[in-house]
Amino acid sequence: MPKIEIYELKRREEKEWDAYVLKHPNSTFFHQIGWKRVVERTYKHKPIYLIAREEGEVKGVLPLFLMRSLIFGKKLVSVSFAPYGGVCADDEIAEKMLIEEAKRITDEYDVDYLELRQFNKNDVEFVTNDAYVTLILKLNRNYEVIWNTFRKSMRRYVRKAAENDLKVTINSKNLKNFYNIYTNAMRNLGTPAHSAAFFRNILIEFPENSNIATIEYKNRVISTIFLLYFKDIVIYGWGASLRECLELSPNYLLFWEIIKYSCEMGFNFFDFGRSLPDTGVFLFKRGWGAVPKQLYYQYYLNNISKMPDTSQLNPRRKKFARVWKKMPLKLTTALGPLIRKGIP
Repeated sequence: MPKIEIYELKRREEKEWDAYVLKHPNSTFFHQIGWKRVVERTYKHKPIYLIAREEGEVKGVLPLFLMRSLIFGKKLVSVSFAPYGGVCADDEIAEKMLIEEAKRITDEYDVDYLELRQFNKNDVEFVTNDAYVTLILKLNRNYEVIWNTFRKSMRRYVRKAAENDLKVTINSKNLKNFYNIYTNAMRNLGTPAHSAAFFRNILIEFPENSNIATIEYKNRVISTIFLLYFKDIVIYGWGASLRECLELSPNYLLFWEIIKYSCEMGFNFFDFGRSLPDTGVFLFKRGWGAVPKQLYYQYYLNNISKMPDTSQLNPRRKKFARVWKKMPLKLTTALGPLIRKGIP
């Protein structure tokens, strides 16, 4: 009887890993080897990429990162700094064997917990956080079809923004403008920002599958979105706008132009990104007609007794946010990546 072998990926097998990811129906942008390089190069977290083989054929993959932090403890995550990742496997046997190996590694490294972020709930005895969803808009080659599904109020906001002499650029690589607006917005939200190197490394690793969309007003960038492309889907990665320019409604025009572009380029879906239901951000995304898709964050607890809570609704996180918002921008920009490094 053929036997499935589980082991850690070798460098010479990376192309084969990506080939498997590109053809697997449940894979995501963040399963790609390029994401391994981005996280490893930016934050030095140890990648532990597990592969399942049977008679020489790849039967499944599980990308993991070992994260160590004096503040946030030790954890094994699939995958770090992404809304989803987890196991991709051809069948339940390979899936369970990959998870069992991940549990063994969790014990071996004596980390606090193993976290799998997935669209599908694995049939394992893990505790599960199902608080998050991502929101998916089905596209159409004819973007007018999408336009006609919007509420009148949504179309009115887009038209109003278009009257404000805003200049839209979809395929920019201008990281400086993006990062200046992004760090400002993160400080205002009370959230530590990623380092500029994180985004630079994404552009380097995925030159054909990442770009920055921007809106300018009077030769000044006032709104920006970092986009990722995978198979037939466009993904909203990160975005921000200048608070003092929100009255111009730049977000509405920028999202609409991105949706139009995605339709024209033949993509089938637009992923608005992870949200907590019934929040303001969630309702904004729902306003475009995006449909919630459940995310399951499953935990194997090792050195802790209850499921970790790093959401913005955590009372300790709220207290931190109140302090962070009051700090000078230069200081939060400098300290943010040092803290963000430990938050998966």
